[in-house]
Amino acid sequence: MAAGDEPVAPLLGARRTSVADLRAEVERLTEALALAEERRRTAERTLADVAQMAAADAADLRARLAELQARPDAASTPPAPAPPAPAAAGSGRPRATPWRRGRRVLLLAGLVLGVALIADGLLTIFWQEPLTALQQSHDQAALRHDLGRLRERERAAPKVAKESSATRMRRQARALLTARADGKALGSVSIPKIGLKTVFVEATTHDSLKKGPGHYRGTVLPGMTGTVGLAGHRTTYGAPFRRVDELVKGSRIVVRMPYGTFTYKVTGTRITTPDDASSLVSHAGTDKLVLTACHPLYSAAKRIVVSARLASSTPA
Repeated sequence: MAAGDEPVAPLLGARRTSVADLRAEVERLTEALALAEERRRTAERTLADVAQMAAADAADLRARLAELQARPDAASTPPAPAPPAPAAAGSGRPRATPWRRGRRVLLLAGLVLGVALIADGLLTIFWQEPLTALQQSHDQAALRHDLGRLRERERAAPKVAKESSATRMRRQARALLTARADGKALGSVSIPKIGLKTVFVEATTHDSLKKGPGHYRGTVLPGMTGTVGLAGHRTTYGAPFRRVDELVKGSRIVVRMPYGTFTYKVTGTRITTPDDASSLVSHAGTDKLVLTACHPLYSAAKRIVVSARLASSTPA
């Protein structure tokens, strides 16, 4: 096989796989947007119910106060001491009925629920969706452990005599590309400009992207000639790619694999349609990294694509 033929298979596979993955992600994020809207409507209804219950309690208190003020002897004659209640003798306070206690409990529960739903919505808008963030944090801890074991295994693997470091990294990358199942740790990606440091996994299925950024099947891994493609969420499951729109030309992206460290420099950003997979195509003699995510925030209408070229590589 000629040297220029190596990227052909990844190219075709990337185009077919990435289009399907991008369409599936559009459907997933559309469902997430609908869920967020439903939570907002639920919060509004809950707060309306709380307001009605509070108004009813206020009206009841005003009626009782008016009744006391209307008594002829209210101003001149002190009220006779009320007989002690059987359950609260000598307290001087009217005993709360079960109905009144129940209303207060419901009022408090509704208020707490409304505040929680509003807080969830505000956190999603200004930070990320908190519940899925907790789940992703737990998954990332497990992935870091898995990645540590993978690195130890790669270091312990016997070296081939007279093999250059570039050849060895290419060989290890090819082996890893075919060995890892969906959702398994592949490496880590760090982007200092946006404060990102996370483990990425194999595949861009829904379950895989819940754990962290996912590697597009059909694209290569660092150390191989071609395009490395990663996709990630921007509002849910840790929102690893939330701030990728802040990357500019020259921004540094560091990808650490079990067999080496690869530094990329951003060359540009563009906005495209969800079914446009042209950025994932591999070209002969080109070592490129592509990050993709939905755009704008809270929408799957378009796709943001950040492209970067390999600047340096260091064997593990």
